[in-house]
Amino acid sequence: MNLSTSIAAPAPVIPAAAAEIYFCASRNRRTRVLAAPPLNGIDYLEIASADDQTLLLLTFLRDPAPLALGPAHIAISGGESVTGIRVVAVTAARDRACTLALTVDRAGDFSPYTLNLFADGNTVEPPSGIDPALSQVVFSFKAGCPVSADCLPVGCCPLPVVERPDISYVAKDYPGFVQVMLDRMAVLVPSWTEHHSADLGVTLIEILAYVADHLSYRQDAVATEAYLGTARSRISLRRHAKLVDYQVDEGENAKVWLYLAAVGEGVILPSGTLVLPRVAGVTAQIDPASQTAQTLLAQAGTVFATLTSATLSQSLNQISFYTWGDTQCCLPAGATTATLSGHLDRLCAGAVLLFEEIKGPSTGAPEDANPRNRWVVRLTAVSCTDRFGHVLIDPTNSDPAANAITLIAWDAADALPFPLCLSSVSDAAHGARTLADVSVARGNMVPADHGLWHDFTPIGTVAPPPPTPIGGSSGDCCGASAPVAPPSYFFPSLPTSPLTFAREFDVVAPAAALTAAPAVDAPAPRPQLCVRDAGGGNWTQETDLLSLDSLQQGYVVETEWDGTSFLRFGDGAYGAAPDENMIFSARFRTGNGTAGNVGPETLGHVLAADHRITFVRNPLAASGGRDPDTLDTIRQRAPWSFRAQLRAVTEADYGEVAARDPAISAARGTLRWTGSWRTAFIAIDPIDAAATAPPALAASTQQRLDLMRMAGVDLAVESATIVGLRIGLAVCVAPRYRRTDIAQALGRLLISGQTCSGAPGLLAPGNFSFGETIYLSPIIAAAQAVEGVSSVRATAFQRVDDPARDAVAAGFITLQRLEIARVDNDPSRPDRGILDLDLEGGQ
Repeated sequence: MNLSTSIAAPAPVIPAAAAEIYFCASRNRRTRVLAAPPLNGIDYLEIASADDQTLLLLTFLRDPAPLALGPAHIAISGGESVTGIRVVAVTAARDRACTLALTVDRAGDFSPYTLNLFADGNTVEPPSGIDPALSQVVFSFKAGCPVSADCLPVGCCPLPVVERPDISYVAKDYPGFVQVMLDRMAVLVPSWTEHHSADLGVTLIEILAYVADHLSYRQDAVATEAYLGTARSRISLRRHAKLVDYQVDEGENAKVWLYLAAVGEGVILPSGTLVLPRVAGVTAQIDPASQTAQTLLAQAGTVFATLTSATLSQSLNQISFYTWGDTQCCLPAGATTATLSGHLDRLCAGAVLLFEEIKGPSTGAPEDANPRNRWVVRLTAVSCTDRFGHVLIDPTNSDPAANAITLIAWDAADALPFPLCLSSVSDAAHGARTLADVSVARGNMVPADHGLWHDFTPIGTVAPPPPTPIGGSSGDCCGASAPVAPPSYFFPSLPTSPLTFAREFDVVAPAAALTAAPAVDAPAPRPQLCVRDAGGGNWTQETDLLSLDSLQQGYVVETEWDGTSFLRFGDGAYGAAPDENMIFSARFRTGNGTAGNVGPETLGHVLAADHRITFVRNPLAASGGRDPDTLDTIRQRAPWSFRAQLRAVTEADYGEVAARDPAISAARGTLRWTGSWRTAFIAIDPIDAAATAPPALAASTQQRLDLMRMAGVDLAVESATIVGLRIGLAVCVAPRYRRTDIAQALGRLLISGQTCSGAPGLLAPGNFSFGETIYLSPIIAAAQAVEGVSSVRATAFQRVDDPARDAVAAGFITLQRLEIARVDNDPSRPDRGILDLDLEGGQ
């Protein structure tokens, strides 16, 4: 009665969204049953209701109606807290083909349950027409509850349980591995006692120990290179430093100015011409194709190459300064103009000249010339004719051939750093002779830098990818999925080191910029290298490969601690991966670091085919060569690189950031409330100690600080507050000394500076800075030390803007934090300081 009533009952409505599916375990069996009609079996089971969980949907592979299944044919077993669940009704599911709706008396717990189909209650065999393998299904009543794991079961072949051998895991080297394997063999094969090296078993053990030793080293190396403090590879340290935005310094090659002498006019010197260190007995000009050139190149430890092409002229080999008839003429320190003898129409703006002392000013002997009195300038203006096109001459003598002159000027960045003697009178011991051409100018100056180019050389062939490890795959533990090959990397090295790193040469920059220290924000030197593959494709240098896509051909240069440079190519994800068996070649340059900082007069041979070049030398020392960061340097600097101040917050921050400009000697920041908002006022003291900051300097400073100011803070750049001081000295002159001579000596000592030595005056503007306390005693001591001064007494020591207060008794004047003291002693600007000298005695 119950069975027929249940069958006749209307089919319940099934909420499709609440259904959860349970597949049978055997996918392959399902396919076989479908291929053998009329055999049937369970396909999957669903929990139709997520609320009471008492309605189950059992789906078959085929229509189950011919089976005439009822509650007596279905049994549910399992459960932890809820057991004995019975099927109370079996109906055909509405709108669901091949599906029966099973109503159970209660819902189960969270443990798994098993639904079985039986022919009747007296047997465990399935009903007729049901496949035995598909007569049951495991399910859970709580399938609709949220879970964090994937509910799809994954079949896995269980691995055999292997007893772990009793071995020593402290063995990490070859002898230890040999002993471990011999001990293990003694356990596995006690009868094997052969320990002779010629035995096959011993040979196999030693081979395995050799491989294990290498693997152990690799393990230790990986663990060592994983940390900044323990890494031994410079490449590893470079990659660690990259993570904290520290750019490892790869060094830089040295640069130098060369002077070349030529016979005739229009002698062409190509760019890249090699210049070698001087060797005794060898001519200055050497044919590049000669055996002598090859021998010197092979022996030379330092090779320079010209950075630009040049046209040499005999008329520029040596040029005399025009002294306007003065027998004791001197170019002062800071000079930016001069007059040359002759009509030098081959000189033009942009040309480079060398100023060089070639005679001793007191003796006239070449060996007494001071080698430090050499300076290179780049001309900004050249005039050898007047406004009418006439040759410039000395108007006191109208002979153009004898008195033609050329006016030259150069940039302030190339200002003469020392006084240069042009003409003099020798001392009495050398005849008191008039000496002309004590210093001369030389043209034919060519820039060069350290490094030797090597033509395209094979650096390696891309190896095929390594074989896929046995059992390696991307699927389950049975290895059913397709194997995945490990990535292939191409990491060749250059055959010669060290690789040259150089900056781009600016052909219009002042001459001093060639060997000067680069600015903080200057671009880093680039490796001198170009790489191409056998197909002619060019690969570009990159600082890293992270910004490249899978088609961009790039590489990164990485230098090891021994100077060997490696090239790291892309892997197909970050940068294009080189194709298998592709051959690469590189044209590169070697020569880097402080090895190129050779002294003056070191270079003496030029590899040029033109025999009209007769002489080459480097009058100044090469400079600018820097060695790469060492391992210790990287460890010390990298952790601090990300702590750089990138935002100005306090008053000190604004002053510190402003003073980073090389044109500013000091700066002070002050935060003030202007009535509407806070404003950071930055007072700057220019390096040239001008009374006020140039507008361009103030504008550039404000632009730099605008990127670092706090939000809501305005900026204003102003000049420092100049405070003029009045200093009065009563000087007693010793007998037999002239008061005028003593006054001039004191003026040079305190104000103008020493013309011959180039030493600035004691009260020069560059000697004062913000808020500096000015003391009187050093001024009196300096004046007292002048020859011919018997005594010095201070009569005035006060601020010009506060004459009522005199600090002679106190001995010092204290300034505010934004004030800078000045004693220019300029009659036109008494507000910038006054020096009063009252001289008594003497003559």
